[in-house]
Amino acid sequence: MQKRSHLPPLQTLRAFETAVRLASFTRAADELALTQGAVSQHVRALEAKLGVSLFVRERGGAVPTQQAHALALQIRQGLNVLERAFDAPMRKHKNAGMRDRAREPVQLTISVLPPFADRWLAPRLGRFARKHPHIELSLRKETTLARLNGHDGVDVALRYGPGTWPGVQAERFMEEEIFPVMSPRYRDGARPRRFADLAHCTLLKHRYQPWEPWFQAVGLDLTEPRGAPVFDDAGKLLDAASDGRGIALARASLVERELAEGRLVRLWKRRVTDIYAHFVVWRADSPKHEAIDALRRWLREEVIRRAG
Repeated sequence: MQKRSHLPPLQTLRAFETAVRLASFTRAADELALTQGAVSQHVRALEAKLGVSLFVRERGGAVPTQQAHALALQIRQGLNVLERAFDAPMRKHKNAGMRDRAREPVQLTISVLPPFADRWLAPRLGRFARKHPHIELSLRKETTLARLNGHDGVDVALRYGPGTWPGVQAERFMEEEIFPVMSPRYRDGARPRRFADLAHCTLLKHRYQPWEPWFQAVGLDLTEPRGAPVFDDAGKLLDAASDGRGIALARASLVERELAEGRLVRLWKRRVTDIYAHFVVWRADSPKHEAIDALRRWLREEVIRRAG
């Protein structure tokens, strides 16, 4: 007799993981295109199934517990595995033989997080303009999740996350390596020698980039640092590290300039790939599919150029 599965519904797991990652039922509802009440119901259903409280309900919102963070990390890794397993093959490029100069001018509005726009995308846009002069890229730097519904003026988005957003097409174009960085001025340049030495350092924390995946990857039995300075913006996190205020967990794409200029140094060469990745996201029925296809191809080319 086949055993009955004890797994909660996938939508419940996704709602819970998103609520923990964003530390907000409201933000989770926006990302998943659900109501706040629906997200809350999913979380309560999971709490009832496990017999534990996963959030501390406060006046200003709900705060995930340490157990919630640990469970969400495992769910996040599982969702990432599923996403890779069912990743659809790339669509064939339409009208690939058409020459750019014969095409009508197109304006493509891109929603992108400010740190990624400023530190990775903007310095490379000159190459895109030279290759596709008929496409004018307009960057909308924002932290809110663009709905791509035809009413917000956004044609395509570059997102960092699990790649599971309802109602849109999502294509992974770059994985992200994460590693600790510090200023040569921090502790007068005395670097921690072993991974375990981080337990005695000031660890700067990004609200949406937890340390635990890196801890687990290098075999450290540590949890998220408590009482650490917390930043919502990855750029400000790296600025704080450059000022010598502590050690930050950096994404390779955002820290290229600081490493090249010596304002930050990388600690250890251990390669750890983040469970999240960079995705280009668009609507399947977008009337600007040719320009979006050109952007997708160019992004992949830039990643190859960067690796080389």
